[in-house]
Amino acid sequence: MVRLDFDFDLRHCDTLGVRSSLLAATTLLSALVWTVALIVDSGPFSGASVLLIGLGMLLTSTVATVGMIVVGGRWAHRLGLTALGLTIPLALVRDLDPLWALAMTATAIAVVSLLSPTLTATIRKLPSASGPPPRAVTPALLLLIAPALLGFAGTDSTAWALLAVGLTAPTAAFVYSRVLPGGLLTVRLVWPILTLALSPLLGWAGGLTAAAMAVAVAAGAWGASVKASYHPPREVGTTFPIPPELAPREVLEAAEIDEKGRRR
Repeated sequence: MVRLDFDFDLRHCDTLGVRSSLLAATTLLSALVWTVALIVDSGPFSGASVLLIGLGMLLTSTVATVGMIVVGGRWAHRLGLTALGLTIPLALVRDLDPLWALAMTATAIAVVSLLSPTLTATIRKLPSASGPPPRAVTPALLLLIAPALLGFAGTDSTAWALLAVGLTAPTAAFVYSRVLPGGLLTVRLVWPILTLALSPLLGWAGGLTAAAMAVAVAAGAWGASVKASYHPPREVGTTFPIPPELAPREVLEAAEIDEKGRRR
């Protein structure tokens, strides 16, 4: 009887995991449909803006989808909602046609999916004790969103300057998030200085957006917690007690306890 109950629990967990993964993937589907719609009819946007908007939506939704499926991160869930929010300007400026209706339907399904109890049940209620602090994650997330925001605001920008700022943003996010040499310096100084230097070539709306993003990224990257996350102190053999609510899921499963510290 215990064996049957255990098998049922495993099947239930597998079903819940598959359903929540499919719901999370609707965010990426929405971004794909809107990107196709933007390519078919770019509306008031230039070629450089179309490239950055499409790239920004796809990168943001992809990272959000993977984060929700793999780690159930709160940051990924919020990033997914942000990715859906990026489709609002396109819905407002693009002409109404069947592709617009299809994209709006995909976005509506994605919003319902992200807010559904099936998906939210798999999202962490508290930050992971093994993960970086929220402030250390902020610069990378801002850099992911930057291409789309610059694409929306830079309709009257110099194309090469807009692409230089927009395409280097996700590159800086990758170098920083992968803890590569120079990654912290890139988000603290290199990308913000490059962006501020080129902002006069981006028009008034694009320049203001770029300057605001540069200041936000640099401000978020300066801090003791960010530096400690990028270069954590190493002390072999040291342990620290933490409440079970903050422990990673795999640790709780190995110890056979739930999030309240009770034996399963």
